[in-house]
Amino acid sequence: MSGYSIEPVQQDVYAVLQPFIMSVTGLAQELVIQGLPNRSAMPPASPGFVMMQITRTPRLRTNIARWDMESNDPTTETIEQGTELILQIDCYGASAGDWSVMLSTLLRDDAGVVALTPTCAPLYTDDPILAPLDDSELQYEQRWMTISHLQYNPVTTAPLQTASSATVDLINVDATYPV
Repeated sequence: MSGYSIEPVQQDVYAVLQPFIMSVTGLAQELVIQGLPNRSAMPPASPGFVMMQITRTPRLRTNIARWDMESNDPTTETIEQGTELILQIDCYGASAGDWSVMLSTLLRDDAGVVALTPTCAPLYTDDPILAPLDDSELQYEQRWMTISHLQYNPVTTAPLQTASSATVDLINVDATYPV
């Protein structure tokens, strides 16, 4: 074990986002997936499905470092990084446009904040766009895409070295310096 850990992890964001999307769309758990899956067929076009994928994680601010000020010998420090998660939500199927509008609406509202707290919080969500897709059978699939910007503050716990005493020796320098 390295002594380092992080919490919450990005998987925790997916874990709170999936039930929220399920409640909005009425889809079953297996139809709200974390992308981008390889070597697996797309779920059926009917009733449709939603794929969510974190695409970028830019930093929002400088780190906040803390340690236990009450302890005479703290052993760990926590470092919080304010992060913006940019999340692409792709809705597929006949209801994709409606689902995308509902998700973009609710992720700009208190309903989104309540659903995702305390893991993350919506900052803002872009308007849905039609992003059609040709499948492997060269058939058009209706896909509506929404980009949501969430605030996520992962905290890394790191070992902390401290000292309770120190010895300082003077260095004797026998040299002359020019004036």
